Amino acid sequence: MQRHQKDNAKWARENGYEFNAETTGAISKGASSLDIFRRAEDFRDHVIGIHRNRPFEIFDIEVSHSEDGFYSVWKTIVLIPTGELNLPNFDLIPRRETVVMSLLGIKGLDLKVAPTVSKDERRLVDAFNKNYSLFGGGVFEAMEASIKSADHLVPGLSHIASICKPSVLRFLSTATTGFIEVQDGYLAIRASETRIISPGISDTILQGSERDGLLTVANDFLDVLTNAANEAPLRTLSLENTFNPRQVLGIVIGGAIGFCLGGFIGILLLFLPRSDYLSMNVMLALVPALSFVGLAVGLIFGKILTRG
Repeated sequence: MQRHQKDNAKWARENGYEFNAETTGAISKGASSLDIFRRAEDFRDHVIGIHRNRPFEIFDIEVSHSEDGFYSVWKTIVLIPTGELNLPNFDLIPRRETVVMSLLGIKGLDLKVAPTVSKDERRLVDAFNKNYSLFGGGVFEAMEASIKSADHLVPGLSHIASICKPSVLRFLSTATTGFIEVQDGYLAIRASETRIISPGISDTILQGSERDGLLTVANDFLDVLTNAANEAPLRTLSLENTFNPRQVLGIVIGGAIGFCLGGFIGILLLFLPRSDYLSMNVMLALVPALSFVGLAVGLIFGKILTRG
């Protein structure tokens, strides 16, 4: 941690930014309510300054991933006011970072276009759907609305049109970002996780001059949104909600039943006659193995049976 602090302080000093090793979080009024700060337990290495004529804050936050706070990770976050841009509230989450959510069938809003659109437009839409999960209003708000009322499953296209412009989709098809959130006049972007092949939950910290990259992506995104203000959305564009509360419930129940059934079968095998090739250690190892096999099978069947 001390090495991070030294590098971050040096970077701030070289660029004329204000540096605070100890901080209680964002100083921007209203920013603390952003989804990206949910479960935030601690903050450090807070840098405040002006970059490309925009005020910003950047810091590391400790985020709890368990109810009791036993397991937590550190993430680097940049926060910038959106200024005069009239943007809707939304979350964009890279799909490589949402493995668990995807298993539960939670993928947000998919963009749909007619078969008659150009190859370039279809490529942009396909790339967006492959790379990002879009949640109108925010991921927590969208899921809550979907559960409470079917009337709120899909926001109107006019409401979310700001990020459905060709230039915005083109930027997102090439930019490397983590969690992106726009809420109540603020843009927050988390540093991108680097475990593309095998994603997981661990620290994603940018040190010193590495923070320049995150600032650049955030400002580039705001520039694209500004320039696209008068740009028309893609022709024949529509939104499709992929969140199905019934399917999520089926997946959870199916996974739980499969896990328990697999473990039960593994325990029964312990009482069967064993051959010379199967030691007790091997048989004991089969119990958790069969539990997770049952979990996987249960998740699949739960999803299939509640589809539609």
